Amino acid sequence: MKLRDIQALIFPEAPRSESESAAAAERSPFERFAIPFLFQPALTPAQATVAALRTLLRIFLGSLLFGVWGAYALLLWTSVPTPLLRVAAMIPMIALFLVLLSGVLIATTLILRPRARGGA
Repeated sequence: MKLRDIQALIFPEAPRSESESAAAAERSPFERFAIPFLFQPALTPAQATVAALRTLLRIFLGSLLFGVWGAYALLLWTSVPTPLLRVAAMIPMIALFLVLLSGVLIATTLILRPRARGGA
């Protein structure tokens, strides 16, 4: 067997309709990559700036939460004298941190997501 035959067995090509082939030919090379659904290669400079600021806000808020939560977790860790109770106190602290971080990320996504222009 040749290398191309093995490759065809492992990675079979899906049949494409004519409309999909025409649409694929019209797209830019950047739009043909298998990229995350949130990435949009055809953004205007203003849209790209807003997307970058939105991402920076999420990074800033997540880092702020991590820093404040870490300081209070360290304070709790040093104030509990028994090692077993320290670990028992950290388990809910870590769980609550993960819930709050998820809440911050979900809230920034809901508040700052692009809104559809126009109305019904």
